[in-house]
This record gives sequence, C-alpha cells and structure tokens, in this order.
Amino acid sequence: MLTHNSASAVEWLQEKFELDLSLVSRLGGHSQPRTHRGKEQFPGMTITYALMEKLEDIQRTAPHTVKIVKKAKVTRLIQENGTVVGVEYLIDGKTAQEYGPVILATGGYAADFAEGGLIKQYRPDIYHLPTTNGEHSTGDGIKMVREIGGNTIDLEKVQVHPTGLVDPNEPDAKVKFLAAEALRGVGAILLNSEALRFCDELGHRDYVTGEMWKGKGPFRLVLNKAAAKEIEWHCKHYMGRNLMKKFPNGAAFAAEMGISAQVLEETFNQYNDGAQ
Repeated sequence: MLTHNSASAVEWLQEKFELDLSLVSRLGGHSQPRTHRGKEQFPGMTITYALMEKLEDIQRTAPHTVKIVKKAKVTRLIQENGTVVGVEYLIDGKTAQEYGPVILATGGYAADFAEGGLIKQYRPDIYHLPTTNGEHSTGDGIKMVREIGGNTIDLEKVQVHPTGLVDPNEPDAKVKFLAAEALRGVGAILLNSEALRFCDELGHRDYVTGEMWKGKGPFRLVLNKAAAKEIEWHCKHYMGRNLMKKFPNGAAFAAEMGISAQVLEETFNQYNDGAQ
C-alpha cells in the first residue's frame, strides 16, 4: 500500500497544497533515492502544516463538515453496551462530552518515563535512554484503551533512532532534538570518540544503533561543506539552537575532539577513497 500509492500521494501534496517536494534523496535502509523533501524546512513539518491549514480552511468555509476543538484533553472513552460511542474531555477547566465514532491517533509512549509507565512495563532495557519524541508522547490513548479492557499489540516494538542531538547546556535531558536522517542522506558521516567510522551511515536504524552499542561515545555526526550546503536550512536551524557547530577546518575539529588531526585526516581519506 505504501509503495504503490506513494507516487500519487506525493503528487497530491504537490498539486493540491503547492508544496515543494522536488528534492529526492536516499536515506537509511534505502537502496535508491526515494525520499521527497523541499529545499527548506523539515518535510514532515511542511506537509503537516499544509494539511492543518487546509483543515482549518474547511472548518471556516464548511463548518458543518468538520469541527476542531483545541486545548482540550480527552480523559475517558465513553461506552454503551460494550461499544465506544464517544469521549469525555476537559476544556477550560470543565468536563464535556463528544459522541460519535472514535479514532485514537495519540502517538506512542516514548516519553512515558514515569516509574510505573509503559517504558518500564514493556521496554525496561531502554528506560535509561532519552527520546526524540515530544514530551507529550506518554501513551495517553493506549492507557485509555486499556482502562476499558481493550487489546493492545506490539507494545514492545520501540525503535531506537541512532541520531539525537545533545544540547551542551542540558546534556542529560530526557527529550532530545532529532538529528534528521536527511543529514546522513546528503553525506554526513558518523564518528566514534576516536574519530573512526564504525558503520554504513545509510544502514537500517536498528543496524546503526546496534553498531553504536558496540562502540565508544560520544558519537559525532560530521558534514563537509558540500553536504552542509545541500541541507543548509537544517544546519542553520540546528546551529541556532546551539546543537551544531561550524569549524573552520579539520584541525580545529580534531582539537575539539581531543584527538590527533592525523587520525581524523586518515578517516576522511579512507572515506573519500571508498567513495571514489
């Protein structure tokens, strides 16, 4: 379904929402370039905002077809004769109900770091890791389903993304900023603490993460000038958040790492030889 309908989905977004998705790149696990994005901004954000704006337009022009309730928190699923018929929610400090078919699209539980939370229950082995999901990802929808006796499946299937950015001002923060896979797609390489490459940067996420488990951090994601130029908007965004740093040359970068510039140069030469 995803493969066969992907082209028409991209065309729909380009034609109906006038989105720039003209760049096609190869990302992790791909054998061919097949990820569409624009020249600026994060593609997920661009697409999501366009869809949200269109939905808000429909609410204004055809209010009988869609109603958006913001700043509300659903607290309970309403049942009648064993069937879910609506939701109860809080808004402006008051309780309200909405009736009709219910679709829960509340995301996962990767930020549920509570002692009795879902991570501790299903994946205690990764409880110590931070997440690149938002702090709102606490599995609220999953918990509401379980409260009424609903079934859940595959809750142990948690993906560990290899590249999250560490804020030097908050190195131990449990919620990290995602280092987009597009950075590796344009040629960023991953180095361990000894300035050595240790994996194919465009391998599957579980493979790259697995190689990190074997190695020694901190790990660094490095782009040369050409790669940084190709994904300039992202780099400027990360630099503005103090999550990425620009170095005038390799020697300055090696000094920051506390390693020999010669070791770093050998790593780059090996990579370039392989590329040729």
